[in-house]
Amino acid sequence: MTTTEKSKLVVLNPTAAPREMVQTMAPVLDGLGGQSVGFLWNSKPNGDLLFERLEKLLREKYEIANVVYKRKPTASLPAKEEVIDELVGSVQAAIVGLAD
Repeated sequence: MTTTEKSKLVVLNPTAAPREMVQTMAPVLDGLGGQSVGFLWNSKPNGDLLFERLEKLLREKYEIANVVYKRKPTASLPAKEEVIDELVGSVQAAIVGLAD
């Protein structure tokens, strides 16, 4: 490059514009006592241990009725529709999480 040529700097913005969320929220529960709770784990290490401990605490404090465990094959993929549908049809509250 000669001294007469000008350098060009290109700046890229990798952020996406905000988008409107149109999904309705689930109704708020009055409490967890007597309710069924689902756990959706994304297969990261120790997530199962976290959920087992959380289940124990929920059973002690809220006397939950039932627990359903579901697992995603990997953290980078969404849960299959069948898994979500099963949770929707069988529990009143769902906890989605991960651990390392």
